[in-house]
Amino acid sequence: MSILLAILVFGLLIFIHELGHFAVAKASGIVVNSFSIGFGPAIIKKQIGETLYAIRVIPFGGAVEMKGEITEDDRELSEEEKEGSFLAAKPVHRLLVCVAGAFMNLLLGIVIIFFIMLPAQSTIAPEITYLEPEFEYTEYFQVGDVIKRVDDFYVFNYNDLSSGLSLNKDGTYDFTIERNGEKIKYDDLALEKKIFGNETAPRYGFSFGVKELTFTDKIKETFNNAASFVQSVYVSLKYVVTGNVKTTEMMGAVGITNEISARAESSMADMWYFVAFLSINLAVVNMLPFFALDGGKCVLILWEIITKKPIKPKHEAYLNLIGMVLLLGLFVFVTFNDVLRLIRG
Repeated sequence: MSILLAILVFGLLIFIHELGHFAVAKASGIVVNSFSIGFGPAIIKKQIGETLYAIRVIPFGGAVEMKGEITEDDRELSEEEKEGSFLAAKPVHRLLVCVAGAFMNLLLGIVIIFFIMLPAQSTIAPEITYLEPEFEYTEYFQVGDVIKRVDDFYVFNYNDLSSGLSLNKDGTYDFTIERNGEKIKYDDLALEKKIFGNETAPRYGFSFGVKELTFTDKIKETFNNAASFVQSVYVSLKYVVTGNVKTTEMMGAVGITNEISARAESSMADMWYFVAFLSINLAVVNMLPFFALDGGKCVLILWEIITKKPIKPKHEAYLNLIGMVLLLGLFVFVTFNDVLRLIRG
C-alpha cells in the first residue's frame, strides 16, 4: 500500500509540473498535441479536442508535447505550421511556458507546508533563550539574539541552524545575529561542544526556546521552510560538485520511493513534509541551466531575447540530446546505487 502511495506522490508531482506547462501554453495560444503522465505505452488515453491525454505505464516522468516544439531542420516554417506553434510563439511566451512547470512545483510545496503548519501550535525558533555561564563567548551573544547565518548557511528555521553548525569542517564559525533589529557579525569563533552541569550530551552552550505560533507566524514559517528547502538543494548540489558528498550517496527514484514509503508508515505529516521538499527540489533542479531541463531552454530563450537571434533548432536539438544522454546516465547510476543500498539494508 505504501509503494502505491509513493507512486501516487510521484504522479502528483509530475501532474502539477506538466499542468503548469500545459496551462501557460494554452493561454499563450500554443497548440498542445499531448499531455502525458509517465512514459512508455499508454494505460489510459483519450483525445479531447486537439490534445491527447494519457497515463503511461512507467510512472516516473511526463511530457507536454506542443506543436512545432521540435523541428528536424532549419527551414522556414509555413504560415500553417507557424499557427499555434511553440517555436513561432513570442520568446516571452515560450519563456513563461518553460518556467511554469517549476513554478507550479514550488507553489505545491508551499501549499503543502502551509497545511502542515496550520494545526501547529509552536515551533523551535533560532532565538537564544539561555546561555550557559561557562560558555566562552557570553560577551558576544545575549539572550534574545536571533541567529540569522552560520558560515555560508542562512538560518530560515531551527533546522538550518542545526545543519549550519554540523556542516562546519574546521570548528571556527562565522555568525550573523540580529539584536534589537540590528545585524551583528562575528567571524572565526572557535566553538566546541562541551558537557555542562549534570548533562550527558555535549552542547555548544546556548539554548533555544519554543515559540508560540499565530496565524501570521504560520504563514511566515511556511515561506521560511520553503526557503530552507531551496537552500538545502543548492547546498547539496554544491557538496556533490566539490566532492564533499559522494555521488554514491545521491538518491534516485527507487530510493525516494523507499523513503516515501518509510515516512508514510511512520507519520503522514512527515511524509507530506518530505513530499513538499521533493516538489521544491524538483522546481529548483528543473531550472538549473542544463540542457534537456527547462532551465537550459530558458537560457536559450534569454539568449534569443538579448541577441535578437534565435539558436537554430538543429543546434538546440543536439544540445538537448547531449543533456538527455547525461541525465539518463545519471538516472541509471543513482538507481543502481539505490538498489545496492536496499540490498545491503
